[in-house]
Amino acid sequence: MRTIALSGATGFLGCHLLASMLSAGDAVVALVRGDAQPATRRLVRALHFVDVPEAAGHLESGRLRVVPADLHRRRLGLGHDAFQELADQTDEVWHSAAVTDLETPLDVVSRVNVKGTGEMLELAAAGRRRPRFVHISTAFVAGGRSDGLIREDALDSSHGFLTPYEESKFHAERLVRAWAVDGRRALVLRPSMLLSDRPPTPRGPRHPHAALRMRLNRLAARGPDYIAERFGVVPDERGRLLVRLPGRPDGLINLTSVEYAATSMLRLAQGDSGPGTTTRHVVHPADTPITAWLNAMSAHAPWVRTEIVPRLSDPTCLDAYLASLLPGADRYSHHRRRYERTTLDRAEDRDGVTPPPALDAAYLAAALSSPPRRNTQTPTHV
Repeated sequence: MRTIALSGATGFLGCHLLASMLSAGDAVVALVRGDAQPATRRLVRALHFVDVPEAAGHLESGRLRVVPADLHRRRLGLGHDAFQELADQTDEVWHSAAVTDLETPLDVVSRVNVKGTGEMLELAAAGRRRPRFVHISTAFVAGGRSDGLIREDALDSSHGFLTPYEESKFHAERLVRAWAVDGRRALVLRPSMLLSDRPPTPRGPRHPHAALRMRLNRLAARGPDYIAERFGVVPDERGRLLVRLPGRPDGLINLTSVEYAATSMLRLAQGDSGPGTTTRHVVHPADTPITAWLNAMSAHAPWVRTEIVPRLSDPTCLDAYLASLLPGADRYSHHRRRYERTTLDRAEDRDGVTPPPALDAAYLAAALSSPPRRNTQTPTHV
């Protein structure tokens, strides 16, 4: 039985990774911020979110341990002996914790995304078992490149970055590559934008689009008359309100369910990675048209008509308000780039797994609606 040290286990992706690891029979040390008792409660809530009701049993058996850790501090805030003991017990280190907010300044987001990565690398370096380091990055580390095929091993800053988050993950990947020398092994996994149609749970893992979903539903509940009056817009002859968003009508964005991403990561990790750094994209086989994603945002408000324009030079108050809810929308909606996923295709073919179908309008609307329906499009096991 392997022992895996996992950061970010109470997060949106991390709790799915944790559930898959426990299902596979691994022992997991969850590195969780805060004191032990509240950290354990958050972890139990996270496991309930992914339908693992036997969390208490895993804790009692010792297959799941909670270790309070601080990614801002040297040795994760642990004493020397405790840090060394943890390192020596670990067969694999998975680093999933990250600040994912797109508008957080670079110096702030880097404290976790870059410095925290360095502290987790120190944990892997200290272990006598020479554990492999598995780093959760992002497909958006490709930065400002808007067209073409992004190769799995590409790490290029020449196109610049659209958000501080992207730049921080770029610098974190550079740290990982510099670490993986002299026989050390690192696997970098790059997921695309993650979604879920699971119903949220009180104080459970936060959906990356939770705030957007809440605000859209609140706005829709007000109705067209309220919105027309508040934002000073005039309905068209069919009573619909026009919302314009910047982008290209043929734009594409890669979206995938968090369940599929987590199982794909465990599937890719089964492969043998030799010395050095191996990088894999964890992306959906079918890109989602920008128009479909934007239409999903207004699916619960049929009196809204969305239109994509190359530039939003004269936004209405309603245009500007909705654009403020979509950080990065004016940048990502101009993309048509694609991501190489050759290795994932081969792994699924090896395991006899049928790739998921394209995300349809119902799924996209559910990811932004309340209450959402349960996902039936993607596998939930490794």
